Amino acid sequence: MAMVSEAKVNGNDTPMEVLPALAEKPAGLPPGKYSLVGWDMDTTGRRLIDEICQIAAYTPKQTYSQYIMPYGDLNPGARRRHNVRVVTVGRYRMLKDTVTHKILKTKSEISALTDFLDWLEKEKGDGSIILIYHEPRRLSPTMLLEALTRYKLLDRFKTIVAGFTDSYALAAEKCKSTVKSVSLRVLARVLLDADTLSVDSALDRATAAYRIVEHLSQSEQQEVGGGGEGSAASKDMVETARAWARPVHTELEALDNLKKLLERQNTFRPVFAPLLRLARPERKRVTQLRRLLADAGLLYEQLRAAWQEQQVAGLEKQLAALSVSAKEEDIKELIEIFDCHFDPAKEPKAPQPRPNIKNRTTSSAGEAGETGEAEGSTSESQKSSEQNSPTKTNDVTANSDQKTEAVAAN
Repeated sequence: MAMVSEAKVNGNDTPMEVLPALAEKPAGLPPGKYSLVGWDMDTTGRRLIDEICQIAAYTPKQTYSQYIMPYGDLNPGARRRHNVRVVTVGRYRMLKDTVTHKILKTKSEISALTDFLDWLEKEKGDGSIILIYHEPRRLSPTMLLEALTRYKLLDRFKTIVAGFTDSYALAAEKCKSTVKSVSLRVLARVLLDADTLSVDSALDRATAAYRIVEHLSQSEQQEVGGGGEGSAASKDMVETARAWARPVHTELEALDNLKKLLERQNTFRPVFAPLLRLARPERKRVTQLRRLLADAGLLYEQLRAAWQEQQVAGLEKQLAALSVSAKEEDIKELIEIFDCHFDPAKEPKAPQPRPNIKNRTTSSAGEAGETGEAEGSTSESQKSSEQNSPTKTNDVTANSDQKTEAVAAN
C-alpha cells in the first residue's frame, strides 16, 4: 500500500524536489563517540517511489556492496549513470553490467537493507555511525529513509546511525577559493591525486566521499594523505564529520516536507499533465513554474475559485504571493497558462523555454541530481530498453511516462 499511495502523491511523473546541499549549513551532532562510514547508492530513477539497485559502504578496513533486483526497469538516465540494466534471460529478470556484460548477483531490496543494517551494527561498536556521502542535492538520504520506512526498518536504523555528512557541502565551503567545481572527479584530481576516478559504482563514490572528508579534515601540520589505507578515522576527521552532519530527524523532516510539497504539486495535474508531454525544454520550464506554485503553498482549487470570481484579476491577486520568489515574466506566464486552461474559448497555452537552457553532460553522478540533465533519454537507450524488457508493452508505456519531465527541477 505504501508504494501505491506514493505513486498517487507523485502522480507517477512528479520530479524529485529536494533541498540543495548548500541551502543551509548543517546543525551538526552533539559530542559523542562516532564511527565514520562512506556510503552511497544507485537507484532506478530520482522519484520518491523509485527503487535502490545498489547500496555500498566503505571504511578503510571493511567495505560493503550489494546489488538489488528492482521490480521495475532503470530509466535511461540511470542506466547511463550506473552502467547496469535489467535484462530477461528465459523467464527470469536479471541485472547486467553493461561494461563487462556480466550478470550481477542480486538480492531483494528488503534483504539487502537488512544486511546493510547488520553490517553497520558491527561497524558502530559502542557508539553511533555517521554516513558520509557526496551529492549536490540531499537526495540519497531522503530515498534511503523512504525505503527503510517502507520495510519498517527505520526504528532500527535510528539506533545505529546518528546522521549524514555531505562531503559536497564541506568541500564547497573549504575549497571555494581554489576550485570552481566540487564534483567527485574534480576533487579526486585536486585533493586525492587521482587523475581518473570512476563514479559509476556506488562503492567507488562511497570510497571517494570518505577520502575527501579525510583529506579536508587534516590540519596544516599533518601531511596530506597521512591517514593512509587501513587506518581508523582520526579525531580531526570525526570532529569535522560531526560538525557538518545532519541528524537523522532533520532528514526525516525534509522527507515529510517533500511529501507535502509533492501533494501540492499534484493538485496542478489538470493544468500541467498535458504540458509534460512536450519537448524537453518545455518540460523543464513546466517543472520550474509548478515548483514556484508549490513553494508558495498554492493549490489548484484556490486558483480555479479565484478565476471563477474575478478571472484574470483573481489570478493576479492569488499569484501576487509569488513576487518574492518569482520573476515578473514567470508570473505573467503562469497567469496566461491558467487563464487559457480555465477559459474553454481559449487554446491551451504552453510555457516558453528560456533561450539559455541547453543540455549538458554532468561531470559526475552526484551532479546529475542538481540539474536533472542526466535523466534525459536518447533513441538508442529507448530501443535497447524495449528489446530487453520482460514486458515490452508495459515498459514502453513506463518509459514514455518517465520521459514526461526532467526528474530534478532546479
